[in-house]
Amino acid sequence: IYAVDFAINAVQSCCRSLIVDTLPIPKQQAGSAWASRMVAIGHLIGYAAGTLDLVGIFGKSLGETQFKKLVILAVLMLLLTVGITSWAVTERVLVKGRGTENKSSPITIAKKIISTTANLPPRIQAICWAQFWAWIGWFPFLFYSSTWVGETYFRYDTPANVDVADSEDSLGDIGRIGSMALVVFSMVTFASAFLLPFFVRSPEEKNHNQRPPRSLEKAVEWISKNKPDLLTAWFLGHFMFSGAMILAPFAASFRFATVLVAFCGM
Repeated sequence: IYAVDFAINAVQSCCRSLIVDTLPIPKQQAGSAWASRMVAIGHLIGYAAGTLDLVGIFGKSLGETQFKKLVILAVLMLLLTVGITSWAVTERVLVKGRGTENKSSPITIAKKIISTTANLPPRIQAICWAQFWAWIGWFPFLFYSSTWVGETYFRYDTPANVDVADSEDSLGDIGRIGSMALVVFSMVTFASAFLLPFFVRSPEEKNHNQRPPRSLEKAVEWISKNKPDLLTAWFLGHFMFSGAMILAPFAASFRFATVLVAFCGM
């Protein structure tokens, strides 16, 4: 799991960089939007796979538990998608002039990274700090939300005659139930990725819109006038997530836990 997690994080960074490296500036915002939509589709497929009894379907080859099967599935999908991207994307080759090669030692490179990090422009530094603390909250959500929802189900909603300890793969049973909540989460994320851009003001958005039908004119005018900008939407997103996490300890039913997970999809 650590090897897969390390690889996924490295690939995520490279994929985001590809958008900047290969697309012209006018298309980079659309490229980022489509990247978010593709991530939402991937979440939907992955979490749906987690709801299936993979051990029952494929037997005990390549892992005798649900978790091991999912890791193998993640590895195969990572190899497939990275392979397609490597084949399909051609980056520009930036050729350096003679004498410009920098053969710095690892210590020099590390010092340069630390120095650059410590002297970022104030706005970039503020964004980095916001992302750092946001990911402190998001990592437990991504790693443990399915387990939390599954345990909430077995603690409060499981039938009296069912004992999770009797199962051969109790962690897998908890994970499958929790994955249903993540399927709902990914569906909300998928819908949000397509719908929310219509309700957020783009930096390049013009002040005038095409005339809508008369029946919708007032509604469209109100939405256009009250659209939040990207910074405000980002700000509200952090508050929504923190609100859901504050309510998490009070979840005493499978449904409420699922609603909180789905709410984070926005």
